[in-house]
Amino acid sequence: MRDRNGVLKQRPVIILTATADVRADEPVEVMAITTTFRDPPPADHLELPWHPRGITSTQLRQRSAAVLSWITQIHPNDIIRLHGDVPPKLMLEILERI
Repeated sequence: MRDRNGVLKQRPVIILTATADVRADEPVEVMAITTTFRDPPPADHLELPWHPRGITSTQLRQRSAAVLSWITQIHPNDIIRLHGDVPPKLMLEILERI
């Protein structure tokens, strides 16, 4: 995924396109996850569950946040692996806020 300066970087994302709607030849909508944000988080950041050993549903190992204002599309072939899940209640909040 490209950062806000256009630099291509591997980063965790939340896939917003419903699994049933993913097609090999069509882009999927994703939201960036960042580990760089202040405390308290900005209004467009929503903290995600994390644990140093990755023992949460997200499997994130660092303090992380979904960036609600950073949504883009990527090609399904650009997805390196699926890893972790956003808890349903938190995913509903994300969807409501975007």
